[in-house]
Amino acid sequence: MKKVFKKGYSKEVQKLLEEKAIRNKKGLPFSNSYITHVFNGRNTNNDIEEIIIELYQKRLHEETAITLRRKEIFSKKA
Repeated sequence: MKKVFKKGYSKEVQKLLEEKAIRNKKGLPFSNSYITHVFNGRNTNNDIEEIIIELYQKRLHEETAITLRRKEIFSKKA
């Protein structure tokens, strides 16, 4: 997963959580550090884990599409 995410995934996870109105016990948005703790296995939170998996699948699909498009472009002969 880390290979696909590289950097900047926590802000995107935070945005998706906000869109789905998923908040912590105090009713506040989850912090980036808490999201990274869940990603690294220090904390558990099913809602955050689901969003991380959803985002992972989206990014993996995008990377695959880009790779296929790149192969298609570079394999054409002029």
